[in-house]
Amino acid sequence: MIIDCAVYRDGVREDTAHDTDSLDAALAGLGEDDFVWVGIGNPTKDELHRVAESLSLHPLAVEDALEAHQRPKVEQYQDHLFMSIRTVSYSDDDITTHEVNIFLGSNFLLTVRHGGPSLKEARRAAEAMIEPLSHGPTAALYAVVDSIVDHYENVAAELEVDVQEVETSVFSTERSNDSSRIYRLKRETLEFRRAVLPLKEPIMRFAHGSMPEDSRPYFRDIGDHLTRAAEAIDSIDHLLDNALQAHLAQLSVQQNEDMRKLTAGATIFAVPTAIAGIYGMNFAHMPELTWTYGYPACLTVIGGLCLYIYYRFKRSGWL
Repeated sequence: MIIDCAVYRDGVREDTAHDTDSLDAALAGLGEDDFVWVGIGNPTKDELHRVAESLSLHPLAVEDALEAHQRPKVEQYQDHLFMSIRTVSYSDDDITTHEVNIFLGSNFLLTVRHGGPSLKEARRAAEAMIEPLSHGPTAALYAVVDSIVDHYENVAAELEVDVQEVETSVFSTERSNDSSRIYRLKRETLEFRRAVLPLKEPIMRFAHGSMPEDSRPYFRDIGDHLTRAAEAIDSIDHLLDNALQAHLAQLSVQQNEDMRKLTAGATIFAVPTAIAGIYGMNFAHMPELTWTYGYPACLTVIGGLCLYIYYRFKRSGWL
């Protein structure tokens, strides 16, 4: 369904009805520097095809816009440009991506959103800057892409906070199961990377040649934000690798300490076991069997030896 549709004349919005008949009328009444900005959310095949017919969109691009699993990309057709970009959100160690497909023509901008956050804020921000919007639909494209890319840096910052929590947990004295969370964060980082990195090359093309001269500085700004987000992703992935290696090393150290404690304990209990085993043998003629103080003396010797062995293990750091 059409969520929003408006005509922009010299950067000033003029509302139109949200249906294809009104869209056709708006297109017919456009001046040389005017353009239409149409926003569609979760369209059906028929809904998108009706709008595509009004805007004369290429059928292959329309087919891609209907499938919400496109790799971020930019494709140039004869009279319009098609761009697929992913929105990214992060919560509870989980990266969620949704798709926005954009059609840019000489006198229109069409955004097709499949889930994810609304683009109303991006439109309002663009409308607040009348002068940039007066440059036509390219300025509207910049507003949408800039809004999505700016959020990449926010997601990267949230991921870095969680990575710091993992590092603190790994190097704490308390035992924790950090490996599962590290793996989960690495998987989400990979999903984040898939949304960001494929976008760098087409944005660089926008910034250095395929867009009007007055629009290129804006796309260079987006390129800088993408670069920072990509560098943050690489840094996060590297930190997670280090945290995983440190966690495995910690587990190895903990296992060695456990083995030493078990060995020390077994050694301590070996002394009374050996003595009791000897005096448990069924022989009639054994020393001290008839001695009145033989039993307490034997217990005293056992206790003394155990305490001495415990003292030596404690002193050497095994206990």
